[in-house]
Amino acid sequence: MNRVDVCWSCRGGVVAGEGFCPTCRVIQPPDPRRDHFHYFGLNPGFDLDLGVLDTVYRQRQQQFHPDLFVSRGATERRYSMEHVTRLNEGYRTLKDPLTRGEYLLKVTGFREQTPENATPSDPAFLLEIMEWRETLEEVDLKGKNAAVQLQQLRDRMMETCDAEVVALGKGFHDWFVGGKREGLAVAAQHTDRLRYFTRFLDELDRKSELFF
Repeated sequence: MNRVDVCWSCRGGVVAGEGFCPTCRVIQPPDPRRDHFHYFGLNPGFDLDLGVLDTVYRQRQQQFHPDLFVSRGATERRYSMEHVTRLNEGYRTLKDPLTRGEYLLKVTGFREQTPENATPSDPAFLLEIMEWRETLEEVDLKGKNAAVQLQQLRDRMMETCDAEVVALGKGFHDWFVGGKREGLAVAAQHTDRLRYFTRFLDELDRKSELFF
């Protein structure tokens, strides 16, 4: 059964999470108890229909856009801005596989905060990172084939990132669908790997900018 809140304006009943009061049609504040998935009307999980996410985002931007509330009271203007802020934050988080994975680890209670600067503890992964970096350092940025080499390296890294996305998605699937707690550990491992590889891509792209 849906939880019912009270409209701040007319004191009528409002289903929790609804953007507007059904009685007076006044905008309601975003529900802080809802995670990003429920705010967008989506089931929590890694596999999202990004087309649906885009559609809901555009629809709610149109509903809550501050321009629609410029002639309203201060409370309604504030709630409009709060909704737009929540929309933008949620959209950025759910759109990207890495931030979506990190957010799911938090939502499920597996890990409250992502270890941004933690050193990988897996020796094999440390060696893998070192090999990638050595390959990048071996590119002679003044050589005539530098741009081609960087692009080839980027293509390889993109394939590696795609594989990590598939692996962490399977881990989350094992938890959300199969109820296997170990699936979250697998998802966390591949999320951490994806984070390091994404940073490597950023570094590679900065070097590639020298040629464009």
